[in-house]
Amino acid sequence: MPSTKRWLERLQRDPVPWLLDPGNPSARLLTLRHIFRKPEIALLAEQDRLLAWAPIRELRSHWEGYHFWARRDNPYYGSALGNFGTLYLLTQLGAPPFPEVEAACENLLDRGRRSDGGFSPETLEHGPWLCYTGMALQILWHFGFGEDLRARSAWHALRQAIVLRPALLDCPIASGPCYDGLVKALLALLSIPADQRTADDAQAINILCERLTSAIYELLHIGSSWLQPTFPRYYQSDVVELCRALAQSSYRQHHRFHTLLDYMVDLQTVEGRWRKMQATPVLSEERIYHPSRWLTFEAVHTLILTYGDDIYAPSRSTPEIPTP
Repeated sequence: MPSTKRWLERLQRDPVPWLLDPGNPSARLLTLRHIFRKPEIALLAEQDRLLAWAPIRELRSHWEGYHFWARRDNPYYGSALGNFGTLYLLTQLGAPPFPEVEAACENLLDRGRRSDGGFSPETLEHGPWLCYTGMALQILWHFGFGEDLRARSAWHALRQAIVLRPALLDCPIASGPCYDGLVKALLALLSIPADQRTADDAQAINILCERLTSAIYELLHIGSSWLQPTFPRYYQSDVVELCRALAQSSYRQHHRFHTLLDYMVDLQTVEGRWRKMQATPVLSEERIYHPSRWLTFEAVHTLILTYGDDIYAPSRSTPEIPTP
């Protein structure tokens, strides 16, 4: 489906200058990385500002040398507040690696991985557990552990489950498809740079995209939590995260994706911003029912991935980026 609109034409107003507010160094960093497409070497000062941000400093102050943020013997203990949840939070924020994170990643590989290669708490039955495995692989790739031999076994198990054993993709808890888990698994596979993906990666990505785009009306009915985006997330997903994932694949040209995209676009305010519609157990920097810089960044990035013509990218004549 050819693009007929520039991304700005889908917005009530351009929110990108608002995203650069230094009061949220995470949203600012993500905007500079993905919308302005600044090279990583140019973002080192921004990364330092993120690590110096009060919420990150507070997280680091709670780190303890033996148990990290919860319990060493169980990375999943404490849910969104534990070791696994904190690593996933930091991944979503775009935080760079630092010593506490590296120790917790090693612990996740040692204590959070099952014998079959997947990731999940010990109390859960065998199966791919797409939510936990997808989140774990996003964490590990982001912090530089994606090619560790222990992580490779998880990549292999995830690909095999998606491509060869699709019946395993149903969730015992959901008693059917777990679309949240499908999104987390898709984002994990999309974490691998395109030039490093195998044919199995590409096939698995297409299978997940097909399943997700075929479930539009099952997901996006009136009152659906998928139409109530939030940030940061844990194992739940929403239409903003879903669209951003699909926009990173060839399915951004599919007519069903554009139907999903219309649902996402309709959630913007008159100022071209997306509101946080659900409370989160961690990082309550943004108030519920108020505009979210993180969600707005994700939505704008989705539109740019879909339509191209990024006026802020290096190939264009761009305005000077304000410094904090």
